[in-house]
Amino acid sequence: MNLSSMFSQVIPTMTIAWIVVMFNIFTIVLARKQLRKWLHRIKVLSDPSLSFEKFSWRIWVNKWVESFRLNILAAPNNIRLAIQSAWRGRERGLAIFAGVLLASLVMTTVLGYAVGLNQTFFQASLGNDVFDAKIDFQEDPTGNWEGRTNDSSVWESFCEDIIDREEFSDCGLVFGRQGIRVSGFFDSDFANPQPLNVESINSTNSDWSNVSWDYIEASENGPPINDQRTIRFYGDGIWDGELGKRHADSIIFGDWPSTALDAETNRSIVLPSKIASAASIDIGEKIDSLTFSYVTETYEVRDAVEAFEECNTILDPNYEVERLFCKDTITVTNLTLAAIYEESFGNPTLLFNPLMVTDSVLTDEQKTILMQNDHGYLGVSVDRTQLPTSSTRDATNWLSDLQRNLESTEGFVPVYDSNGNETGTEKSSVPRYFEVSNGSETILISVEYVDLISGSITFLNIFLGIIQVFDYILVIPIVALSFIVLLYGLQLSLEQRRREVAIHRVIGGTQDTLSRMMMIEVLAIGSVAWGLGYLFATGAVEIVLRAVGFLRFTEEGDFTVDPILSILSTISVGMATLAFAYWRGTVTTKRFLNMEIDEGVRKVSNEREPLYVLHWLTFVIGIFAFIESWIQSNGGYGPIGSGGLITNFILNAILLLLGPFFLWIGGALVLSQIGASGPQILNRLFGWSPAISDIRRGLSGSGSSSSVSRLSLILLLTLSIVTLAAVQGHTGTMVDERTTNAQNGADLMVQFDSSLTEEEARNKIMLSINSIGDNDINDISSMTSVARTLTQTKDEGLMLLTWVVFDGHENTLIWDSQAIPGDDINEISETWRLGGYTAGSDARNSLDDPSIGKSLTLVYTTYELNEFGLPVETGTTESKVNYAGRHQWVPGITSIEASSAIIIGESSYRELVGDQVVDSHTSSIWMFELCDENENGCSKALELLSADIKSNSGVISASDWSTAHEDNERNGGLIFGTPGLLSMMFVVAALASISSAFVFLSLVLSQRKRELAILQAIGASPNQVIRLVLFEIMSILLVSMVLGVTLGLAVSESFNGFFSVFGFIFQLFLGQSNPIDRDLVWPWFEIIAVNGLVLIAVIISLLFTTRRALDSDLATVLKGE
Repeated sequence: MNLSSMFSQVIPTMTIAWIVVMFNIFTIVLARKQLRKWLHRIKVLSDPSLSFEKFSWRIWVNKWVESFRLNILAAPNNIRLAIQSAWRGRERGLAIFAGVLLASLVMTTVLGYAVGLNQTFFQASLGNDVFDAKIDFQEDPTGNWEGRTNDSSVWESFCEDIIDREEFSDCGLVFGRQGIRVSGFFDSDFANPQPLNVESINSTNSDWSNVSWDYIEASENGPPINDQRTIRFYGDGIWDGELGKRHADSIIFGDWPSTALDAETNRSIVLPSKIASAASIDIGEKIDSLTFSYVTETYEVRDAVEAFEECNTILDPNYEVERLFCKDTITVTNLTLAAIYEESFGNPTLLFNPLMVTDSVLTDEQKTILMQNDHGYLGVSVDRTQLPTSSTRDATNWLSDLQRNLESTEGFVPVYDSNGNETGTEKSSVPRYFEVSNGSETILISVEYVDLISGSITFLNIFLGIIQVFDYILVIPIVALSFIVLLYGLQLSLEQRRREVAIHRVIGGTQDTLSRMMMIEVLAIGSVAWGLGYLFATGAVEIVLRAVGFLRFTEEGDFTVDPILSILSTISVGMATLAFAYWRGTVTTKRFLNMEIDEGVRKVSNEREPLYVLHWLTFVIGIFAFIESWIQSNGGYGPIGSGGLITNFILNAILLLLGPFFLWIGGALVLSQIGASGPQILNRLFGWSPAISDIRRGLSGSGSSSSVSRLSLILLLTLSIVTLAAVQGHTGTMVDERTTNAQNGADLMVQFDSSLTEEEARNKIMLSINSIGDNDINDISSMTSVARTLTQTKDEGLMLLTWVVFDGHENTLIWDSQAIPGDDINEISETWRLGGYTAGSDARNSLDDPSIGKSLTLVYTTYELNEFGLPVETGTTESKVNYAGRHQWVPGITSIEASSAIIIGESSYRELVGDQVVDSHTSSIWMFELCDENENGCSKALELLSADIKSNSGVISASDWSTAHEDNERNGGLIFGTPGLLSMMFVVAALASISSAFVFLSLVLSQRKRELAILQAIGASPNQVIRLVLFEIMSILLVSMVLGVTLGLAVSESFNGFFSVFGFIFQLFLGQSNPIDRDLVWPWFEIIAVNGLVLIAVIISLLFTTRRALDSDLATVLKGE
């Protein structure tokens, strides 16, 4: 957040919100008074023995004047006295300040994080699509053709009208997907508009025979509209300007034609990388002919008979959407490859990764045919500098206004009665018609604006909703802690004033005056704390969003956030903190003022008995959830399966979601009683020691006060959150590393466009290594690939997908203990080398769950093509392998296939295919070990090498470990939000534990000042008093620390079930699978460091407060000052 935003937006928003909160508080107070008056009047009416007071204007005026004098005229003096009182009682003021500051900081950060996350995702989504909207005709071509034209040049000229509008930056004609006139993605007719599909390509310079035009990835990444490779023909407006720049950004080989003339002169075609790689075509090579299909008619499946009778060309069925498409073809010739672009998946409306060709290769007749069949539209880009990116709501409103202005206008339409007679007109929204010149005549057209950005926003809102629910649940402990600190801070602070209140009443202070003075003090301290917490949180949101690991942040990333909360959200935070502080302060003050005066002076009161049964019930439920999570994380226990004790999914999900909070709250409430009994525990364990022999009697009666129990509870809550955040934070960082190891497999993974031998692949990579000239990578330390083949079991004839790991693979592949049976990669590598095999879960089930060491005979069959081109079996070989356990994945190989595959070693592979095949093994994917990632220069060198390899011909993709790890960290941080939020939880909880220990302990010891004076009066030496306090508080502290860390470890394990539930939801939503289990990491350094700082804070507070108490005048303290 920059300073201009802080002064122009944050502080004004905060000021307005504070005024509204104060107004609301005082309005509620006045409303309560009026309510009590009305209730009193109702009571008088219902009870004949009571009567109304006689109303007198004089009395009413006197009361109003007195109220005005006390509340308004005396306000400055009351505020001054409250501030003076707060300054004199700084210790008790710190408790209120810390509570409100913590609550404001946490709540504002969480809400601001949601705003920043929204902005970040929205900005990222804008970069995935070239076109921002698709403009179609509003009317179908099968109608009366009103509002349409079949002249592509006239249609393209309408772009001039579009660009004249300040909201748009570029526009151009596109021949591609048919006009979309539906209500959204979920409309059943959304798949009716079809694209242009490539049917075939012929060239004398490149081989297109093995290129497949099937594109299954399209259906996997979007609705089942079309699963064939698409093609678009671009008009003059696409090649230059903003649209040309956006297209050029994705080019990896060649150059995007800079002008329409350039594209026309060279008859340019631009290919997606996978198609170019499969055809092995180079920049500048010619394509002799390209045939594509277009849709002439669409039928529903129930009209199949009609479709077969009427369609005389190609009938293409799409059974997923229950449609039949009648297609015809057009062939264009003599194209030149201008560029190759990198494929990506964005908004599915226009379908993914098409071939792109200049429309100048089409004849006028062909253009007219495509226009007649609704394949011509205008692709536009909006001026994104005008698009609000502060929130998806603002962007949606801006885009909706833009669409409304283009599609419709206000006009008068006729109104008819029930008999069909026109009775008049009414104002309504009607289609807008634009005048477009066509030579000497003018054509009227009406348009349908298909907003692609709004489609992304719809998906984004659903996705962000799930993420925010996850994040809000995750931060419940720290939010709850902030309110508990605020509650106990108020309680201890106001208890410090109990005797002061009683004395004020003795000397004539009224209840209203005392209550007003105390509440002004609470609001004054709370307002300052709330404002500082709000400012700190607003500035910290971007830091939280840039977390790429636990307590690790990055400056990389081109997103900018301005996470300023709305006035409503700011008011909500203010009401939740200041209003809560005012309410609890009022309740506590009222209880003190209602006490008898002598009770206040003597400091005795009736304490309400805690609900121990409820505490234990909550704790037991939490322990049960912990056990359930532990069983599921470990794949079962004994007779209990991996599903756990509760097999019902809904009940199990509820238990895993709520269980950690029951364990945390219940555990803290129950264990705090043990923590408060630390002195008694110390006395029983070390009572024999001479060090405490003379203070043993004092220790026996310690730890019984409610203040000590609260101190123990606060320590338990804060230290357990510190432990939870540290454990889950480091675990998330480790998961990111393991995910990268599983996905990338090695330092560098390269996919070539054809299968290469080891020597050929080595030579290609060495060329790039020598090219970059980086001293951190001079040579290839090791390299390997994973072979794939099909084998059969000898007895059952079961076909098995078989992966082969070659000798020495462990020097290159980054294996994880989760991927293999056991935890020693060298041991399992030796097992594979000596003829062992492992199986995925599905393959293991197919093999009837073999036991360890059980043998299996694999059969490999060789074939040759006969004179008719049919495969004929020429021989079989066998290899006997022994079962060694179940694997989860192989580094660098997709985990989807791992479940149904078996893995064998090189020796078994040689027995099956022979030495000649193994020695000349070829693969399109090779993995390389190049340097040590722990070294500073290795990461940069890997990124540089990867970029150089991608620029070489014959390479489809190159992925280095460093870049893949950064992507996983960024994606994991944004999707789950855990690195930043857990880092925030750790820092805030650590500060809360240290400050709470200091402040609350100071208040507790201040309350005992009179008790310490009595000990001195009856003969205790200062050394004995200090040792008594030291042993008492340190015993409470140490016991609470041990219990707090233990509770935090248990809650961390319980939270694994919570992560599993949301991980399952994200997998369903994104269609992805992550093989990594969340094995907890125990970061003892951070845990011990925080506990050590708490210990230091407590010792400082002990020495400071105890010394001050001992230096006080005994007579003054004993007389009660």
